[in-house]
This record gives sequence, C-alpha cells and structure tokens, in this order.
Amino acid sequence: MNSTEICNMALSYLGNGRINSIDDAAEDARKCKIHYDHDRRRMLAAYSWGFAKRIERLALFTSDVPGWDYAYSYPAECISVIYVYDKDGARKKEEAREDFEIVTLGGQKAIATDVRDAWAEYTADVRDANMFSEEFTEGLTHLLASSIAMGITGNANIAMQHMQLAQQSVITAKQYNVLEKERRMRYPNKYANERFT
Repeated sequence: MNSTEICNMALSYLGNGRINSIDDAAEDARKCKIHYDHDRRRMLAAYSWGFAKRIERLALFTSDVPGWDYAYSYPAECISVIYVYDKDGARKKEEAREDFEIVTLGGQKAIATDVRDAWAEYTADVRDANMFSEEFTEGLTHLLASSIAMGITGNANIAMQHMQLAQQSVITAKQYNVLEKERRMRYPNKYANERFT
C-alpha cells in the first residue's frame, strides 16, 4: 500500500475515478496531495497506534523551566508524547503516570517534567504506508475522503459521514489494541496480590 492507493480508496468512497500518482497534475490528485500529509498526521495523533509507537531516551535540554526539575528535547519524529518515565518505572508507566508538559524553549519544543533520566513513549510521524495497520489505513482513507468531499461532491453530508467513519476506525483500533497486549491485574496491596493471583 502507498499514498496513491490510499488516495484511490478515498476517491472510490466518493464515487470518483482513480489517479495514477498523488503527484499527478489531475485535479483529484492535487486535492488528495493537499490533504494527505495533514490528514495522516491528524490520524496518527488521534490514537497511540502500535505501528507508530516509539520508545526513546530523552536528551536533556540546556534551559530550565520554572516549576519543573528537568527539561528534555522533544523527539524529532514525534507527533505526540504518551508517557514520560524513568527506566525503573517503565513497566508501571500506565498505572503510575508521571507529570509532564510540552513547552517551547528558545523556539524549540521541549518536554518539562520532574523525572530524572527520562524516557518517552510517543507516536512517531510514520510516513511509510506499508507500516500502517489496517485500521489506520481505513481511518485515513475516510478522513481523506471527508477532507476532499466538499471539493469533489459539494455535499457536506458525505464529508460528515466519512468523518464519522474515520472516528469509528479509531474506536475499532482501541478494541484490537486490547487483544495485542497482556497485562496482569495488579492489586494495590500484598493481601490482594496473594488472594487473587
């Protein structure tokens, strides 16, 4: 799958023909190209997709942020930060979430937190369509169809319908995500751990 095929799927939802390339001079190709990267990034930001999950040790930023102990450079290919934690807290990052805030320091994005030697789990800006999951591709095609629908069909209802279908694909992805990981229930005290495990 590539960007042209994703555009062709979106066009097919709108009852339009195919394009040979997203870089064509044809009107439909130009409309797709205008919206494709923006919609891809919007879809990536909508959920923590497994194929786009990255874990990276953060580089300490040179400036301080009042109210926070540390500032770290924002990862270069990051769409959105999901968790910030230290190495010891990696397995507990969901239950014991650490506070952080995205700030701009000296014209650069940074992550402010109280975590020493921080790591981040984030959604990366994945451009290779071969990496996309089926649910992501489905959502992206509907989001793209929603973005180009008014210019192609002139029908706001069609645009709204495809926006709803894109949102539904995120809900479906959350359900599939539950099946792709296993986490034992952790009880808050030793008695419960002994009693229920």
